[in-house]
Amino acid sequence: MAKKYSCKNCGAELYFEPKSGKLHCDYCGTDYDPAEYDFTAEEALSDDDTIPQYSEEGGTGADADGQAATDESVSTDDLVVYKCPHCGAEVITSKKTVATTCVYCNRAITLTGNVKGEFRPDYVLPFEKGRDEVEKAYRALCRSSILTPRKISSESTVEKIKGMYVPYWIYSFDGKASAHIHAERVRTFISGQDEVTEISNYELFEEGTGEFVRVPADAMKAMDNEMMDTIEPFDFSKLEKFNPAYLTGFYTQQWDETAAENEPRAKSRAKDALSSELMRHIGSYTTARVTSENFAWKDQKLELVMIPVWMLYTEYKGEKYVFGMNGQTGKMMGSLPRDPMRLVEIGAAIFIIVQIILMIIRIMGVL
Repeated sequence: MAKKYSCKNCGAELYFEPKSGKLHCDYCGTDYDPAEYDFTAEEALSDDDTIPQYSEEGGTGADADGQAATDESVSTDDLVVYKCPHCGAEVITSKKTVATTCVYCNRAITLTGNVKGEFRPDYVLPFEKGRDEVEKAYRALCRSSILTPRKISSESTVEKIKGMYVPYWIYSFDGKASAHIHAERVRTFISGQDEVTEISNYELFEEGTGEFVRVPADAMKAMDNEMMDTIEPFDFSKLEKFNPAYLTGFYTQQWDETAAENEPRAKSRAKDALSSELMRHIGSYTTARVTSENFAWKDQKLELVMIPVWMLYTEYKGEKYVFGMNGQTGKMMGSLPRDPMRLVEIGAAIFIIVQIILMIIRIMGVL
């Protein structure tokens, strides 16, 4: 199923506007709080809002709510063909897509049938950075090096920047750590005519506790974990109860990594924090190393949150590059290609300009 959000004043379609945090009508300029379009997993949509979803065999199948489907189109493997409720065009997307944009009329489609049941997130962290801010930051990054290929900064490439909600498992728990630590303190001094080095060894035992609130870990295999960690932190005090209205105009994917799969990643971050705290607590030594340690966890809580990210995937000379921005804070990640041949192009352009200037000077001299 798909759902569009219409202006209560003029009936035009609404889109979520990051800067205002409201659903905005471009036609009459009215803004609405997303809560005014509240969502429940059981709500039924009108016939006009229904988008058939089809089985791989074609002919008949079931839509997102298990209703009988017709034979208007067919899905293949992990792709599903939806019919845009706005222009009637067929939109091809993943079975796991929750929100997308029609490639023909460029209007938002929220596939609410895909946010029911197991996928239903607990919260959404709304976008605060708009597309204009992202494009400005991207162009500035491109200008930061004269070696950036022109293709990477072209308008056609910039247009590929997409806003998307990435599913994150958010973990909260209390941790307790204990560690045996071997430490050495080295002291060098002069005794008479001799230089003496004194080495003292210590066997230490330290314990500590920590409260970890909302440790994030993205839940998509396609996302590089290290890269996604780069755009943190997020301000989770601005979380909103999940409502598909926030997804309008953005791409959204379901999670494909379970909470159990990602839990070791969150616990690893907590372990590093606890270990560092224990090492700081022992005081000053020349060297110190952990010989054994133990961790225990309790009062664990799990939440599924949709996190805003602006992404651009591009390719240059067979290599893939990723540019991304935290949709809440504007923190950037990724890198752009560098092409030494740009120096040749720039040199050639300067040579041509100089020749033109010299030619103008000679002509003016003749006149």
